[in-house]
Amino acid sequence: MVRLAHWLDLFLQAVTLTLLLALSCVVVLGVVFRYSGNSLIWYDEVAAVLLAWITFSGAVLATLRNAHLGFNGLLLGSPPAIRMLLFWFGETIFIAAFAAMAWAGWAILEIFGNESMTTLRFVPRSFVQSVLPLSAGLMIVGRLLTLPERLRSTQAGIDPEAVEIEHEIARAQDELSRVQAENAR
Repeated sequence: MVRLAHWLDLFLQAVTLTLLLALSCVVVLGVVFRYSGNSLIWYDEVAAVLLAWITFSGAVLATLRNAHLGFNGLLLGSPPAIRMLLFWFGETIFIAAFAAMAWAGWAILEIFGNESMTTLRFVPRSFVQSVLPLSAGLMIVGRLLTLPERLRSTQAGIDPEAVEIEHEIARAQDELSRVQAENAR
């Protein structure tokens, strides 16, 4: 599971970076053409779609990294039995909400039928909106792939944010020591 989560993380990083670069190119092109007096009619619509796709792919990436906001203080401050009850309750709500989103997103795709983007008639609206059920499904997959690790941390009462903060402090101290050692030479 860890290996699959790692490959999905790398894939999502590549997708998100590609989308970000594409958005940057579209924005630069839009500005250049607007200043030249030949505005691109498709610029705004494509930029909005790319921004939405970046948002959803980034949300899936955050799910894989357990980086969304949570209530770790409430969860980890509870007695172990209640902590586990809250953990499974939260997992159930998460999976149910994103399953409903995936189902609704899929239903919306059927509603669009043969519609296309307003400015780019060759791009089907169903392709544009496919990001919703796809990202919802990937969020469920990401949540399930990280479930064993999050379960162990919750059972042990370990706050992942505190672990990350400690890691970054240690890394900064190592870097400071290295710089001080180089300066002492």
